[in-house]
Amino acid sequence: MKKFILAAMIAVSSLNANAQVWMGGSLGLNFTKPDGGKTITTFSIAPEIGYSLNDKWDIALSINEQIVSWDGTTANSFSIAPYARFTFAKSGIASFFVDGGFGVGTSNYANGYKLDDSQTSWFVGVRPGIKVALSNKVSLVSHLGWLGYEKVQDSYSNFGFGVDNTAIDFGMYWNF
Repeated sequence: MKKFILAAMIAVSSLNANAQVWMGGSLGLNFTKPDGGKTITTFSIAPEIGYSLNDKWDIALSINEQIVSWDGTTANSFSIAPYARFTFAKSGIASFFVDGGFGVGTSNYANGYKLDDSQTSWFVGVRPGIKVALSNKVSLVSHLGWLGYEKVQDSYSNFGFGVDNTAIDFGMYWNF
């Protein structure tokens, strides 16, 4: 029994020796003015926390909050998205990866003081990206594109692939 406990302790400690926790995310503010329309303001915040299992695999959780305001109407969406990251190539300080995961969320709209019904959504997909390690503690991260499926209750469903300027984001991670 003592040998089993000792072996389990060694296995757990060696797992922790290679593991690394990171925190970070992205922050965004966007102003869009359609032709002849009023300005649409979008604010988003997406904190993340992750755990590096080894040089190739990470697991993480992202929490996304987005507020969109236009013409006296405000929309608020919130989602939680766990994912796994596979790093398939490294070159110097750059790492190339793909994130695969799913998420669930809810959205609601407020017009003045009236709050309308909320909508539930879910999504599943993959996103390629790049991580640049500025130091042992700080990394810049960017995603470009999306391949997956999204369903918004009583509204729409979408299956597709997109690589354009609406599917790019930038973030920063702090490694512990």
